[in-house]
Amino acid sequence: MFVERAKTLREIHYVTDPSPLKGEFLEKFYVPTDAARDTSYPPTSVLRDRLYEATSHLRLLFASHPGAGKSTELNRLINETQNDFLFIYFSIRQELDIATLTHVDLILALMEQLYRQGMEKKLIKNKDIIEPVRSWFSEIIKESKISREETVTMETGVGLNGMLAQIIGLMASVRALFSLSHEAAENIRQVLKPRITDLRNYCNQVIAEIATNLEQEMPRRRLVVIVDDTDKLDIDVARSLFVNHTGLLADLQVSIIYTVPLFLIHSPDRPRLESYFDTLTLPMIKTYKIDNQRFDDGWHILQQVIENRINLNLISPAALELVINKTGGVLRDLLRVIRTASEIARYVQTEQITEESMRNSLDRLKGIYRNSIYGRGSVTTEHLYKKMQEIVIAPNGQTPLDLALQQLLYTQVVIEYNGRSWYSLHPLVHEALQEMGMLT
Repeated sequence: MFVERAKTLREIHYVTDPSPLKGEFLEKFYVPTDAARDTSYPPTSVLRDRLYEATSHLRLLFASHPGAGKSTELNRLINETQNDFLFIYFSIRQELDIATLTHVDLILALMEQLYRQGMEKKLIKNKDIIEPVRSWFSEIIKESKISREETVTMETGVGLNGMLAQIIGLMASVRALFSLSHEAAENIRQVLKPRITDLRNYCNQVIAEIATNLEQEMPRRRLVVIVDDTDKLDIDVARSLFVNHTGLLADLQVSIIYTVPLFLIHSPDRPRLESYFDTLTLPMIKTYKIDNQRFDDGWHILQQVIENRINLNLISPAALELVINKTGGVLRDLLRVIRTASEIARYVQTEQITEESMRNSLDRLKGIYRNSIYGRGSVTTEHLYKKMQEIVIAPNGQTPLDLALQQLLYTQVVIEYNGRSWYSLHPLVHEALQEMGMLT
């Protein structure tokens, strides 16, 4: 595992993985970013304070653009507060198909994680919360006609750990059907949907068991669940999950943090969401102020992100300036562009990433953004381009919320800065529109 600062062009590939930082990578490469996001309301500090100050269960929707660094900040929060909180964390993207995700899938996966991590941490001690769940899942499997009788029969006389392993195996078998085929997934969902309240109640039972034993063994620690990568959901899937089933997700009796896509917070559904959840936005790192003046704090932080990972003699000053300027504070874009530029530099046999190599890499990303601008549903491609033109000339970066803006936020063609304060086109999209003759 390569966790040292890159000293060659080839090593740049290993240190520019845009995945969230964790473990040694978090310790080595992390740079605090609050000063470039929202100095008056620093989001990561607010998140930590809300956890500590919650008098009952905290239910929080943590929103941002994809690639803004939200998962990294959650990993940092877990590392730095683990003496005070026991975190049960899982990523839906690793466990489920996010293209077809439903509330049933999510609650089932969450329940499996609670049992699995509760067993690993030896915080499930009551056999009485296992047998009813085993019987319930056995009936679900039989009714769905998705398995042979012997696969749902539990061995008798096994101890607590054996019972836990068996119930976890049953839940994993049911959840595996969601990725087996569309027909199998729909079959099991139709059986589970009328019983979703039962599933929720069983979830709350195991939550209570873990929380009670945690309090007895480690009185200073409180239980917190983090459901990550729900910010990667498509517009329709996100609305179905968080708007149509808000009450179900909020009725879990535990402090819980869901990551959510930014467009969901910027929607007419926000009042309904806020009647059940607290909300917190992680704004994008800004490189320019609303008056188009360069924001030095943002530039310095992004340069530090690069310098922590790469010896700067591998990037020409002009190339470094260009990539910070054209990626708009999107950390994922910054790293991906540098990674591709390093490969281009190797292929053209230069000793460092030149401005030309960086420009080549940026043009590739610009093409991806340009091709993502297409209409869907009642919003036509023409509507999207008109909305982008409107945003460019809008005073103070303000523009009315509508479906076109939601779609542009979803594709990150439009970026929100400073915590719902103002909007701007991604610099590469702005450049693309200029090249197309759509901006004067």
